[in-house]
Amino acid sequence: MALLMQLFQVMPSQLRASAAAPIPGPVDVGFAQFMIVHHDQAVIMSQIIVAHGQSEVSGMAISIQAAQLLEMGQMRGLLSSWNKPFLPSSKRMNWLLLGKISPDAALLRYIADCNASPGGMPGLATTEELNRLRELDGNARDLLFLQLMIRHHSGALPMAQFAARNADTPQIRGLATQILLDQTVELNRMEALLKMHGAALKSTSSLASSATQ
Repeated sequence: MALLMQLFQVMPSQLRASAAAPIPGPVDVGFAQFMIVHHDQAVIMSQIIVAHGQSEVSGMAISIQAAQLLEMGQMRGLLSSWNKPFLPSSKRMNWLLLGKISPDAALLRYIADCNASPGGMPGLATTEELNRLRELDGNARDLLFLQLMIRHHSGALPMAQFAARNADTPQIRGLATQILLDQTVELNRMEALLKMHGAALKSTSSLASSATQ
């Protein structure tokens, strides 16, 4: 009898907690779906480096691969619990227009860059660049990895910053904030490595050009 009384006392509080749980909005779903796609390419680039053995950037590649695989699992878990597909239905990131306040000039420029990018997000490596990364060896491969990953990370930061501020669920706000912090640290490390090697950052066009040579 005492056990039944305890259950009846607990049930109302559980129902209230369930009712108060934030409902994921388009920002939560959109961020998770697009960041899975974005992370997937970072994992591919990291695996290329790791597969070639020890190098100056292999430790960083291992770290990026481990962190982003874990985050992909977390995002897939959230999407599954929300009964949402793992991948977006289109390449347009219209959820970036659905924040709590009107988009500012910087966000509008980022959205325009997204719409102009073949992959739907700025900073993604092309197929030619990925093939070039596979073909190169030694220091040249390490340098191209740094250049591609710096561009790749830079393209993800505005998306993470937006989700950290505008997502409805604490899970996505927390994950986006962690991605923002981690990738900012990684960017600083990669830029320092690149500077140490005396290599200038290359634009998308020059990278694509070198990939075809």
